[in-house]
Amino acid sequence: MNKLVDLHVHSTCSADGISGILEYARQAQRLRMAEVGFCEHLDLDPRDRSYGFLDLARYDREIAAAQDAAPDLRLRQGIEITYQSNLEEELAAWLVRRTWDYVVVSVHLVDYADGWAMISEPGAMEAYFAAHSQRQAYGPYFAEVLRAAQSRLGTLLGHLDLVKRYGVRHYGSLDPATFEAEIRAILRVAAQNGMGLEVNTSGLRQSPGEPYPALTVLRWFRELGGEILSVGSDAHQIDDLGRGITQALAMAREAGFRAIATFEEGRVRWIDL
Repeated sequence: MNKLVDLHVHSTCSADGISGILEYARQAQRLRMAEVGFCEHLDLDPRDRSYGFLDLARYDREIAAAQDAAPDLRLRQGIEITYQSNLEEELAAWLVRRTWDYVVVSVHLVDYADGWAMISEPGAMEAYFAAHSQRQAYGPYFAEVLRAAQSRLGTLLGHLDLVKRYGVRHYGSLDPATFEAEIRAILRVAAQNGMGLEVNTSGLRQSPGEPYPALTVLRWFRELGGEILSVGSDAHQIDDLGRGITQALAMAREAGFRAIATFEEGRVRWIDL
């Protein structure tokens, strides 16, 4: 069975997307991919540039049109929520309105004691990292990811250690052992709640030079009883579709996983490694 799947893709249905869903479908056919999963951004905080952008009717139309144009390709329709503990009730109320193939729960915005920052925006993070220690910067991020795992709002935890994307420029490579207690707590809760973990390969083409998260964390997740693991490129344009997926699959095998997960209407479908 073709194992080339990518479950973290953003189209122009997301505010930061560059390529359309139909473009991705055609690119996936060229790459002989088996499955592509879209998880467009849902952001409920007005401080986020994606706030109010998602148009569900458009998203539905574009998925349907792409599936008609590429009937041999499995397209999945998911959503990536920006988890914020202060908005948990609003997020839960939004999600119950319909059934998604899968829901990625990600932390993009952190409210620090002395201000807030968008983890994925270099300008905000560069200034914050320059003025704070690694523990001051990473600690609140991992605390919010733990709350995301405890929320049971989604199918997958997205890019678990995204905070290292720009942090590596100030603190060097992230040694997971430095935050082992925090990361293991997140993984334990996720495993207990039946929540999966994604291997987000965008870190391979960004400053960290490794996925979010890397091999050590995948091993911990497996040791703690984690079973559901997905792979995704976090592509925002067709040139990045599928990038790093082969490496992610090899890493999953090395960590002890025998299958990766895809999803259909919230139910897990397994692809053997």
